[in-house]
Amino acid sequence: MKLRNIGFLVTATFFTFGCAKFNLDKIKYKVMPSPLEYKADSIEVTITAEYPKKTMPKKATADITPVLKYKGGEKAFKTLPVKGEKADGSGTTLSWSGGTVKYNAKIPYVDGMQEAELHVKGVGYMKGKEKISIMTKESIALGTIITPLLLKKDEKFVYGKHNLGPVSYIKKTSLYFSYESINIRPSEKDSISKGTFNSFVDFQVKDGGTFKSIEINGWTSPDGEESINNELSTRRADEVKKYLDTYIKGKKLVITISGKGNGEDMNGLTTLAKTKNFDKLIDLVNQVKGGAKNSELKSAGNASYNQFEKEILSPLRKVEVTLVVIERQKTPEELTDLAKNNPTKLTLEELLYTSETLLTDDASKLQVLQSIASQFPSDWRANNNIGIIYAKQGKLNEALTEFQKAEKINGSEKGIKNNIGAVYMLKGDKTNAISYYKQGPGSQENNHNMGNVYVTQGKYNEAVSAYGSENSFNAALAKLLAGDPAKAPAIIDGSTEKEEPISYYLKAVAAARTNSNQALIDNLKTAISKDGSLKAKAKADLEFLKMRENSDFRSLVGL
Repeated sequence: MKLRNIGFLVTATFFTFGCAKFNLDKIKYKVMPSPLEYKADSIEVTITAEYPKKTMPKKATADITPVLKYKGGEKAFKTLPVKGEKADGSGTTLSWSGGTVKYNAKIPYVDGMQEAELHVKGVGYMKGKEKISIMTKESIALGTIITPLLLKKDEKFVYGKHNLGPVSYIKKTSLYFSYESINIRPSEKDSISKGTFNSFVDFQVKDGGTFKSIEINGWTSPDGEESINNELSTRRADEVKKYLDTYIKGKKLVITISGKGNGEDMNGLTTLAKTKNFDKLIDLVNQVKGGAKNSELKSAGNASYNQFEKEILSPLRKVEVTLVVIERQKTPEELTDLAKNNPTKLTLEELLYTSETLLTDDASKLQVLQSIASQFPSDWRANNNIGIIYAKQGKLNEALTEFQKAEKINGSEKGIKNNIGAVYMLKGDKTNAISYYKQGPGSQENNHNMGNVYVTQGKYNEAVSAYGSENSFNAALAKLLAGDPAKAPAIIDGSTEKEEPISYYLKAVAAARTNSNQALIDNLKTAISKDGSLKAKAKADLEFLKMRENSDFRSLVGL
């Protein structure tokens, strides 16, 4: 089909009957946009028709229908009924003295309409009988610019990320002291050198853990002079620190040890008292809180005093030792081997880290993620990440099943909602896609996906806003479609997609819209050198309509 750049039509044939004459062929048409444009799955056209005097016999009627002729067929827009000044029935009245009529309509776009011509068919009637039928000989507009269809179907997915980092282990033990004493009893020293504390230290030494710190806190029971107790708690902490210094040197460790006294453990008194129940307990607690000394408490009687001393006061005369060790992190080789061959030896975060960071092939990733889903069924991330792998493999039904499993585990996770929306979008279900996207806002992935949706809806400014500062092909396309083509090349050049053939093609389109002929030729030449199929596309693309008489362009595309 030969395309011509015609905006108005005037033909030269007259149609008459009796003494009345139709002049439908004298109507001049102005079309916007011209060439026609694809937008939101449709082609919308606004036509302003200027008709001269005596266009319509006063008692006649006519049907005016724009028709798009394209490769593969033709498609009529809605019919505009018109009538003369004295004609009966409905329709837009065409004044005998001439005037203008404005018309707007749209049709669904189908492939092939990118190479098309818009014509107008007019049928005139007198007393209900057809008298004339005409079609414009030349097109009133060309069609169709389909640049929005360059949008990539590159829906983004939100990963369930690992939280692997340095793991700190805390080991605590307490050494207990006699009333008003600072001496560490042998049995208390054994709690350091022979008990579980020592076993923990030896294991971490063997395993390669990093010893970070030891914190020592001294306390006294609150049944003495406060000033004496403050000093006593500090001296107890100092004694334990001296002992631990010797212990650490024996292990050949380098570690920071800090110690302090905290005085009377009044909070400990209250907490312990809540767990006990014996005669005169409340009275004794109140006496201590009122400042009673140890000797004064004995007035409660031996039985009550002895139980109070044993179960309440003695446990408060202590030094607490807190050791912090950072676990040795496994090497990538260890993690990979264990994840594949013995996953129960790894933590949830280690397995997620391995699948996300260390493994490169989908089969290994799926193996590990399926192991995670089995071992940790209450964590959504494994099913979510399995779904992403399936989606990228084109297994959309399997992907949706996995995302729905993840959603069942954690229905409030926005990333899952986004991912379900992305699958629906890839399946062509835009309604469900949008519904889920709206439930998963906040991530850049979701913003990108909403930007894609807005482009398909023809909401180009909203798309630009959704993409934000993102540098990508689709973001550049949205900027161009929103009427700012000059900024599109910089967005592409800042993206990871800048060397793709279609990226150079889009920069050529941007150059065409800014009348930058040399940039157009340079970018189009690179695009075609990278992908020969773009030569035919450029040859037919109405974005380059103004260049069809340019010798460099004609040579490049083979016109």
